[in-house]
Amino acid sequence: MSNPNQTAGMQFATKCPMCDFKYDKDDIKIMNNKEGMTTLYLGCKRCKSSVMMVVMTGAMGITSVSMISDVVEDDLKKMEGSCIEYDDVLEMHKFLKNK
Repeated sequence: MSNPNQTAGMQFATKCPMCDFKYDKDDIKIMNNKEGMTTLYLGCKRCKSSVMMVVMTGAMGITSVSMISDVVEDDLKKMEGSCIEYDDVLEMHKFLKNK
């Protein structure tokens, strides 16, 4: 017998949380895949809502976090290749600290 929480999570990844329309493979875009963490964009063809999902793999298994977003598919092209790195965060911290 499957765990109800696990089943609900699987449904969220396969269906739009706003209208329950089933995603197909063309609705899911990989935005980033790095060091055990994959960021996905899921766009619903029916209601046009968007979901951002982060899937992480580690010693304890697979964890995912999802949120409804206002990102549209055209935004993905603008964000492509623009990843914030640790050095970017440190540089911004130093900049703000000196203000």
